[in-house]
Amino acid sequence: MREEARRVAELLAGELDRRWSVSELASDVHLSSSQLRRVFTETFGKAPIAYLTMMRVERMAHLLKVHDSPVSVIAASVGWSDPDFAARQFRRSVGVSPSEYRRISRKTPLATYPV
Repeated sequence: MREEARRVAELLAGELDRRWSVSELASDVHLSSSQLRRVFTETFGKAPIAYLTMMRVERMAHLLKVHDSPVSVIAASVGWSDPDFAARQFRRSVGVSPSEYRRISRKTPLATYPV
C-alpha cells in the first residue's frame, strides 16, 4: 500500500465532518490531484471523495442504530450539512432512507453466536 493513499485514508477517517477537496488532500501528501486519484483508486478501489462518502454512510448507519438524534443532526455530524443530500447519498449506498434504515436496524436483533 502506498504511504500517500494510507495517509489520505487516515486524514479522511480522522475528520469525517470536514469539507475535504481532492486538491487539499493531494497537497497534504505532496502529489498532484490526478496522481492522488490514481494512487488512491489503485489502493482502495474508489476515488478519495467516493471513499469519504462510503465512510460517512457507514458512520451514519452506526449512529442511526445507536442514537435517537434527528437524521439532520446525524448527517451534520458526519459532514453533510444538507439533510436531503445526506439522505440521497445514504439511500444510494444502502438502498433505503436513513429513517427506514433506523426502523429496520432497531427491529432486527443482532445475531448471537454460540461460544
